[in-house]
Amino acid sequence: MPALIGWELPFPFLHGPFLYLYILFLTGQQRRGWQNIIHFIPALLTAIILAPVLTSMSAQQKMGLLGPSEFDPLFQWMVKGIIISGVVYVVLSFILLRRHSQNVAFQFSNTDKITLNWLRYLIGGMGVIWIVVIFFLSAQSLYIVVALFIFFIGYLGIRQVGIFSNPPPAHEVYLPAVIQPVEDKQEPDIIAARSDKKVKYEKSGLTDTEARRIHIALGMIMQDQQCYKDPELTLGDLAKMLDVHPAILSQVINSREGKNFYDYINVLRVEAFKQLLSQPSNQQYTLLALAFECGFNSKTSFNRNFKKVTQLSPSNYAKGINVSIQEGN
Repeated sequence: MPALIGWELPFPFLHGPFLYLYILFLTGQQRRGWQNIIHFIPALLTAIILAPVLTSMSAQQKMGLLGPSEFDPLFQWMVKGIIISGVVYVVLSFILLRRHSQNVAFQFSNTDKITLNWLRYLIGGMGVIWIVVIFFLSAQSLYIVVALFIFFIGYLGIRQVGIFSNPPPAHEVYLPAVIQPVEDKQEPDIIAARSDKKVKYEKSGLTDTEARRIHIALGMIMQDQQCYKDPELTLGDLAKMLDVHPAILSQVINSREGKNFYDYINVLRVEAFKQLLSQPSNQQYTLLALAFECGFNSKTSFNRNFKKVTQLSPSNYAKGINVSIQEGN
């Protein structure tokens, strides 16, 4: 239908915004509605500019049967704008995903089942499509790439495990990139002072007295109920037990422990494993069985976190414990 030629130009301006907003909402970083509308302004302006132009052109002019048109420069500039929009939003989407991957450690105690690879493939696939658009003018090549991309992303999307069951409010985005590791030997007050200088939590209003109270309650519930042994424990679950907001609890853990939620819980699991291993009655069990008892849900996660805490592999640490037990006997 030649009469429809040209009316498709506003639609590519929607590809980038939809990709960006999809990741924004999926990762719980959504903003107010009017801020999202801004992303659709280029598509709207393009449609407004094109409306009088396309209605004044005949079908033969649109098909290029009458030679160059006076509107050709306008169409060329719009195509350039479409390419720029696509590339910019792919880059912005990668930045958004990188920020979210840092926030995952602030919500979950186990991240082995949480993979963001499929979102990387989604953004990367969009990037490949734009490369085809820029460097390959063949419509057949573009159709083939898009068709394969849709099947690939559909398969990965179905397999993906949910990321956030209780996403943080939009204005409470954690910034783990600015948190520096703190030596375990330092006093809690020094840790809190150093962390407070480096991490700013907007609109929390948390006082030092309240932070100390929550920290004490956190320590007691970990000692009495041993919540860290739950392999699916999340920041939201723990916050409900303590009757505090997840953002406040995250702030307390960071400022008082010098760790994010993921590291805090897994350090407790490692210490629990060391206690179990030191008991002679547990020598009959495998290291992995003891690790599962302490809340780890995979061998990879256990080995990685144990070595991170002790600087030793579990097997090397166990050899030293076995020697000590034998000498004690």
